[in-house]
Amino acid sequence: MKPAWSDIKLLVLDFDGVLTDGFVYVDQDGRESVRCSRRDSLGIGMLKEKGVPTVVISKERNGVVAARCAKMEIECHSGVDGKLALLKGLLAEKGIDAAQVCYVGDDANDAECLRYAGIGVAVADALPPARDAADHVTRAKGGDHAVREVCDLILETK
Repeated sequence: MKPAWSDIKLLVLDFDGVLTDGFVYVDQDGRESVRCSRRDSLGIGMLKEKGVPTVVISKERNGVVAARCAKMEIECHSGVDGKLALLKGLLAEKGIDAAQVCYVGDDANDAECLRYAGIGVAVADALPPARDAADHVTRAKGGDHAVREVCDLILETK
């Protein structure tokens, strides 16, 4: 039996395609930027107030990931090739059981974490490997308030 939303003690997010719409904007000088939802940020803040921290685990090595996480005041791990190994290490360090984790992803490199977490969530526009591994699929697409949707599901139980 899968855990309930009320069991969640940690929210773990991929970055690109979850907190963003999966696109990257590049200007004439080669600087990259992404589009993020302020509603997602507010939801993450409300979870934090209820004692549920958020962590980002991203394969992306661009500084935009760390900059956005710093602004939201959440833990960030970028440039990660082995997401599941990092997730297991974080849980051991924090003393949190996998059943108490909600992981949100959108692509093949999230599938292992989606299966491992108590509740695995794929965003609406996730690719098939992520959707197939997930317990729940959001109505919203990545970067279009999908994280807020997940935050609200958890907050309703706190």
